[in-house]
Amino acid sequence: SDPVAWPGSGGGLSWQFERPQHQATVVDKYLNTTQGLPAAASYNSKGRAYPDMSAVGVEGTSMSCPIVAGIFSLITDHRLNNGLPPLGFLGPRIWQVATASPGEAFKDVIEGNTRDTSSGAFCKNGFPATQGWDPVTGWGRPIWSGMLKHFGQDSNL
Repeated sequence: SDPVAWPGSGGGLSWQFERPQHQATVVDKYLNTTQGLPAAASYNSKGRAYPDMSAVGVEGTSMSCPIVAGIFSLITDHRLNNGLPPLGFLGPRIWQVATASPGEAFKDVIEGNTRDTSSGAFCKNGFPATQGWDPVTGWGRPIWSGMLKHFGQDSNL
């Protein structure tokens, strides 16, 4: 079955950091075409969008971050064993892969909302999941074969 985003996701748009260029087109499209966004005054429409991707999304980053770190550790090991350099800063490449090859490296999560209705701290506003990047799960959860294909080698750039 298709995954559903966890309602306690902390995704959104940063008040502290400006949006990098590699996010501009996709995030602007999300903000300009998605129905049901929170009030515009409640987020920074020019801020860095997060997350880039998610893993399990059960009870937040305490599970998702170590899973994603482990995946990229395995990919780095694969690269080093094949004479390639480590990946370095991943942000732009994640967005490049996701936009150029949708569905190959990330399973899009299109159902859910960051509106927390499950923890007892009811929040009326949240960002909805949608097709493509969204502040709920980013580009979605990793697909190992696609991650290895697009990050384990450089011939697909």
